[in-house]
Amino acid sequence: MKESTGSPPFGTAAIPTLSWDRSVPRNLVHRKSIAEVLLTDGHALGEGRFLLAAQWSRSHSTFRPGSGDRHDPLLIAETLRQGCLYLCQRFLGVPSRSRAVIKTIGFRLDPATEPVVGYGATDVTCRATVHDVRRVEGLPYPAALSLRLELAAGDAEFGSAEGRARILTEDEYRALRGARAGALPPPGEDVRRLPPAAVSASASGGVMVARDGTGSLRVAPADLRHPLFFDHPSDHIPGMVLLEAARQAVCLTSGDTSGRLTGCRMTASRFTDWDPPAYVACERGEEGWEFGVTQGGAVAAAGVLRWEPVLTN
Repeated sequence: MKESTGSPPFGTAAIPTLSWDRSVPRNLVHRKSIAEVLLTDGHALGEGRFLLAAQWSRSHSTFRPGSGDRHDPLLIAETLRQGCLYLCQRFLGVPSRSRAVIKTIGFRLDPATEPVVGYGATDVTCRATVHDVRRVEGLPYPAALSLRLELAAGDAEFGSAEGRARILTEDEYRALRGARAGALPPPGEDVRRLPPAAVSASASGGVMVARDGTGSLRVAPADLRHPLFFDHPSDHIPGMVLLEAARQAVCLTSGDTSGRLTGCRMTASRFTDWDPPAYVACERGEEGWEFGVTQGGAVAAAGVLRWEPVLTN
């Protein structure tokens, strides 16, 4: 069994031993494919604190052309998403058939300390804190919670992530979604597909945006069976897809396909449905590239991306 070695991260010597030997059960992170499970272990430390282990593969489906020796920063967001689901079911008593609906998600990355991809995968240690827990009388598990992760590889801290999720039962989810529960994407979209190089995608299936007849940028994933973004069917456009669509919108608007995310923040005010069409637009702001996803004339999600040009020698 592979165990943690060297000095423990986060400046504490009293931590449980973590294992990166095998993935956690895929149902605990709502994944069908074992290959898409990033978490490998977890321990409760008490008082809402936990320790998680994750492993990032250098051959992951999002590994981008020209990324050199760095992982895709969106793996931080996916680690946060899986961490929330895992902690809810493993330690907080949330039923397996519940639905965790992401309300906010974001991360920060320090390029100076982020892990360099070696010959194999990168072992990541996450210090997790659950806070702002909302409880409902008669419900034995949280109705909503916030989660913060602090990430380290080896002895170096390199980033953090934070998000908030609402926990719904199957009945609550169906009531909230109404006729849209179980909805599927409409067939035969009339859009102009973009080449992967234009949005710094690893392959054509990773392109999440397209031009419609007016030239506007639609959220229109090219591959609805993409290993990361569509590991299982969804009756709405997933939050991870919206983040990636926003990143690709920045590539197109700025003309910079070599830049990398060093941080992001997104708030989803409502579900982004498959129909009517959803559009994404961005512009430079004080904190970075501000973006919005609109549908039916209303804002469904909005946030900001922090963008760093990649310097070449």
